Amino acid sequence: MTLPYLPPDYGIWLDETRFWVFHRRQRYGPFDYQWSDDLDGIEFLYQGEKYGECCSSEEFFADLKPYRLPTRVSAVATVVTGTLIRCIFYGNATQDRKEQITGQLQLSGLSRYQLELRPGTHSC
Repeated sequence: MTLPYLPPDYGIWLDETRFWVFHRRQRYGPFDYQWSDDLDGIEFLYQGEKYGECCSSEEFFADLKPYRLPTRVSAVATVVTGTLIRCIFYGNATQDRKEQITGQLQLSGLSRYQLELRPGTHSC
């Protein structure tokens, strides 16, 4: 008999462009991004709703306040999103993205949020 997968106390599941943040075993997400209609920027999504955008390295806007997320969840989501966007702009490979995210989480004091592939997926 196999036991069902238990969510982590603290962590991040990554699945292609989407990710979920686990905080005290509660799952928040998906957080996602997509190119804007004019392809001039990247829009940030939380559960399918736009919460911010990035048009260049100097133009970055995000506001998760309306979703009333725990402060740590917002912090983790901001670090992961910002790092993913930077990696996209620099053309980093998938493995580099995972290493960059892990490094930024450590630098931000959020290393308890371990990054892993979403169960059942094989790529990031």
